[in-house]
Amino acid sequence: MKLSRFLQYAYRNPITVMIGIAALLFLIRSNLFHATPKPVPLSLPKVSVSTLTAQPIVTSIQLNGHTAEARRVILKAKTIGRILSLPATKGQKVDSGQDVILIDAEDRPARLEEAKSKLNQRSLEYKADAQLEAKAFKAQNALAASKADYDSAKSLLATIEQEIADTHIKAPFKSILEETFVEVGDVVNIGDKIATVIELDPLKIVCDISEKDILRVKEGGKAQVFLTSLEDQKLTAEAIFISKAADPKTRTYRVELTTANPDMAIPAGLTARIIFPTDSTHGYMISPATISLKDDGTIGVKVVENGKVVFYPVNIIETKPEGLLVSGLPEKISLITTGGDFVIEGQQVTSVEVSTPDKTP
Repeated sequence: MKLSRFLQYAYRNPITVMIGIAALLFLIRSNLFHATPKPVPLSLPKVSVSTLTAQPIVTSIQLNGHTAEARRVILKAKTIGRILSLPATKGQKVDSGQDVILIDAEDRPARLEEAKSKLNQRSLEYKADAQLEAKAFKAQNALAASKADYDSAKSLLATIEQEIADTHIKAPFKSILEETFVEVGDVVNIGDKIATVIELDPLKIVCDISEKDILRVKEGGKAQVFLTSLEDQKLTAEAIFISKAADPKTRTYRVELTTANPDMAIPAGLTARIIFPTDSTHGYMISPATISLKDDGTIGVKVVENGKVVFYPVNIIETKPEGLLVSGLPEKISLITTGGDFVIEGQQVTSVEVSTPDKTP
């Protein structure tokens, strides 16, 4: 019924019907062929990177220590007597064998002459008895008694000579007279302290090294020594002793070095900065701000590789005023310098290259 009415309407108004059909077809076509709009992609986070290449580096260990005397010896009296004179004064340089203090010899020179005369007499008697014994005019036991008297005279002479030598307190080596314990007129007994001498050439440098670095230093190794109080005067020293037992209080090991000290000009007790060079390696000098910390406590840096964030653990070799000296990274990296705190490992990023001053390790 409705169709017949539509046909009647179309017969009476053909133009209107044709316009309606055309409009309907246009709307259907528009819906079928209109392209679906693509979603707008989200922008990737931006990070600043600096391209770095590993450089050869010589690592080192820096320690604080002090200068010390190579030897310190306390001279003691080896005979009884009164102090006669002090030929050397405190602070004076003395050569090996030089008199430092003299003890009064008293009657020892006279006893020496007596001992010499007695030895000469016993020598003549022994020779005569030996000749008589050879001709059977002297009994063999008499010759033995004569020989004993002769040996006793020699021993007495040697004793007196040693006593006289002991009145001369001499420097045992080239040194400085650091301290005296007696004055002229004092009476000393055997074993009393007389003076102290110290050897400053070679000069000893003493420092302590931690257990983590103990295996990086070897006996015979060279080190640079800087004396703070002498305007950082530079010396080259050699390690001669490394303790095999740690100090129970500090858990550090004692290290001793020596260096030449002509004229003993450098005193003991000066503060020293010691630098031990160790094995060479390759590494980077980076800013502490680029260091990242993983959830498990691993220390490292973030770099960009193929558009993704990659985390590399690093070994901090040394801390310097210009930055951190690190190793454990590839030969060439794009280090994230800005924005690293806002990206995670494996995330896609847009990297922007920035120029950084060349920092040679």
